[in-house]
Amino acid sequence: MKIKKIEVKNFRLLEEVICNLEADITLIVGKNNTGKTSFFEAIKLATSTDGKFIFEDFSQSTYATFKAVYSKYLESKTDGITEEDRDGLEKQLIVEVPKIKINYEIQYNKANNESLVELSEFITDLEDARNDATICISFEPKNTLKVFQSFENREDKTIELIEYLHKNINFLYETVCYAIDKESDFHRKIEDSFKTKIQKVVLFENIKAMRILDDTKGDTNNALSLGFSNYYNQRDKNNKDVIELETALKSVSKDLKIKYNKVLESIQTKLQKFGAKTPISIPPISIDSKFDSEKVIKNNIQYLYKQDEIDLPESYNGLGYSNLIYMILELASFIEKFKNSKEEKLSNFLVVLIEEPEAHMHPQMQQVFINQVTEVVKDAKKDTDIQIQVIITTHSSHILSESGIDTEKGFNRIRYFNRLTTKTGFKITNQDFNNLKIKNDERTFRFLRQYLTLHKSDLFFADKVILVEGTTERMLLPQMIKKSANSLCNEYVSILEVGGAYAHSFKEMLEFINVRTLIITDIDSAQKHQDGEKKKTRKCKVDVGEFTTNYTLIKWLPNKTTISDLTSCKVKEKIKDNICVAYQTDENGFNARSFEDAFINTNKKFFLSEHIEDGEENLVIKNEFSYLKNKDISKEIPDKFTSKQKTEFTFDIMSFDEDKYGEWKVPEYINEGLFWLAKND
Repeated sequence: MKIKKIEVKNFRLLEEVICNLEADITLIVGKNNTGKTSFFEAIKLATSTDGKFIFEDFSQSTYATFKAVYSKYLESKTDGITEEDRDGLEKQLIVEVPKIKINYEIQYNKANNESLVELSEFITDLEDARNDATICISFEPKNTLKVFQSFENREDKTIELIEYLHKNINFLYETVCYAIDKESDFHRKIEDSFKTKIQKVVLFENIKAMRILDDTKGDTNNALSLGFSNYYNQRDKNNKDVIELETALKSVSKDLKIKYNKVLESIQTKLQKFGAKTPISIPPISIDSKFDSEKVIKNNIQYLYKQDEIDLPESYNGLGYSNLIYMILELASFIEKFKNSKEEKLSNFLVVLIEEPEAHMHPQMQQVFINQVTEVVKDAKKDTDIQIQVIITTHSSHILSESGIDTEKGFNRIRYFNRLTTKTGFKITNQDFNNLKIKNDERTFRFLRQYLTLHKSDLFFADKVILVEGTTERMLLPQMIKKSANSLCNEYVSILEVGGAYAHSFKEMLEFINVRTLIITDIDSAQKHQDGEKKKTRKCKVDVGEFTTNYTLIKWLPNKTTISDLTSCKVKEKIKDNICVAYQTDENGFNARSFEDAFINTNKKFFLSEHIEDGEENLVIKNEFSYLKNKDISKEIPDKFTSKQKTEFTFDIMSFDEDKYGEWKVPEYINEGLFWLAKND
């Protein structure tokens, strides 16, 4: 038994999000403010016995809907409307009035002889072909018409609808539960203690993002003490070692009782004498000793980190280790609690929510954590055959690359939450990577897995992405961004160096996650000529080239092959949805074919200029660049760079003193691309 799908409607940032879950681990990723925490909060509020929805939980998009439904209510009250039309409008009100809904689609396996006793109340169809049940938690009006009637009858007529609902929502709304049939419109209301009934089916446990940890001396929030205590509380009470510990503590308690009474015997005698000649009579006092093993584990045991000569208190250890150990202990505790309650039938299966586990942990530790989680879940299933699902929200590219990009499962564990701009504001979407289709799947996946694992999984957390061909562009982009589109400095922009031959391998993935992306690539002109019956290709300048050899330009954007087509492309032809390509264009009467010769062409006048300083000889700017020092760029733009020369040229640009000698310019094709990237339309 497992949760196959969770659907959230009208909750905070989540207007409507559907998230399919894997049988083991599901990773929810995305940039900040994309509803990941809201998703967890919806799950917990809907199932927790002490959870309660409030008006602030409604998504802001529902405010306009509330007003529109109220307008229909007023229409239904107008004179002259037929009874039939009035009934129709009132039915629309009931359907359209905003409700917060969280649906859990549960899948069970008839072949495994799973007990369906607890789930049976939520099953709506017993056909052999069906193996699903959907639980719906709905925060909805107690009586839709009375919601608007009470607003009309309000004492303070200056209060508008949204403000009124904000103050009175818990009087007007209630949380109810339904068993629903996903293939029809059938709903059956679940009466009485529905949250308890849900917990009999699935137990939700969570490890929050804001864990109280402190690495200062005298730390009272000891993660190890708390973690081990929680683990012990869920112990197997029939375990031999636990029984021996309990027996030992009882024996110690018995001995201490005798010793306590001897030590305190004299003060008890004095207390008795105190009331001998007065009306006050002090009752006899006896002393007992009771050792509670759980309190001993929590308060009386000191956890130390082993050192060469002395052991250090746990508060002396770094937050990363404390956080890692605490979370693994918490996960193990949840599993122990679930495992040891099987006879009591606490729940059919366990779902653990872990929010941003990477806090305080360096990259290698994050990878250790996700590996440990995977092993703990595997061991629990192997040893006890219990069903455990783990859902993790994370901003860590290391956790993502370690667990989300798997040899066996591909990218299927990843759920990408994104915030898309709409005409009325924004909308949160969720992309399930099970639906990602990649051409030449095996070869492309192998490349993406290697690349993203080793380098740049952080594109999943970026506000915007830039793909560049080589090291030169990647190293200079921060400076070019400041010159061309300084507003990008306030956004998280992920710069990926992918090479011209591989940028197109990202096509399906970038289109799938729909993140705003700029591809900066070279036009790579070539000329084909006949040599007998064979065709040979040689690199050449754009102005004499016929074709491009750049796969990105040929197979992706702008999907053209000839140089003449590429150079005559309009800006809109270089853009598709949320992706734009930038390559060398005509500037100053010259069309470069690489970044380096484009940079020289753009800054030709600058390089040929002189800097005059009092008491010194005139300084020619180009002489500050080792590659240009002995070249006459007034006659010809050099276009042949070795790898070493490219590196030296890049460092010369980066270290050039613009404050002293003047500023260089960004090549126009890059400037145009960065300007587009900075926009959010």
